[in-house]
Amino acid sequence: MNEIEKLAHRITARFQSNSPFCLCDCMGVQVQRLDLPEQVRGFCFRTESGKPIIVLKETLSKTESGYCCAHELGHLLLHPGLNAQVIADLTNLCAPRYEREADFFAACLLIDPNFEEWSLTYNPLTQEQIALLSGLPRRVVGLRFEK
Repeated sequence: MNEIEKLAHRITARFQSNSPFCLCDCMGVQVQRLDLPEQVRGFCFRTESGKPIIVLKETLSKTESGYCCAHELGHLLLHPGLNAQVIADLTNLCAPRYEREADFFAACLLIDPNFEEWSLTYNPLTQEQIALLSGLPRRVVGLRFEK
């Protein structure tokens, strides 16, 4: 997953931001908020002309919206040409792998890359504390610090 981490760092360096909304704006990705079914937090797709669009559930909190936007941006960058329907139709594709990669991208984007160094210098935080402070799901934080 090292390439995913490098991609996240290249993008944040290029656009001088780790905000998924700012990055989407800079990269020409339209973000829309809609009333989605309870179990759907967000999804992404490309229009027939190729324009990327991220759709987020309108009732998500600011923190949840940021994570979901980063996750969907990860799908757009890491899995071009794939969407949930394509994955469902092609049974040999591993949907959990794609979700894990998008989560890892979101974690790399939203957790400062210098955090580990800072943590060694000061009082180290547990992954649970990082999750609470960042608002990211614990499993996503765990992906970021997996060795």
